[in-house]
Amino acid sequence: MILLITKQNCLSCARARILLQDHNNYIELDRNYVSSSILEMGNGEYPMVFTYSGGYQELEKHILHSQ
Repeated sequence: MILLITKQNCLSCARARILLQDHNNYIELDRNYVSSSILEMGNGEYPMVFTYSGGYQELEKHILHSQ
């Protein structure tokens, strides 16, 4: 699952939508509905793209097997 945080009148956001148009596994949120703490991570660049990798078990496997 992909989370796409976008803003209005953003060329890169429009291009990201085109790339994802054939994928049913993404959610798009406008930046106005996202916490400012999260927006700070992007340093003003849009779109912001996050990948959902699962719950605790997937996180544990990722952390333990990537060291």
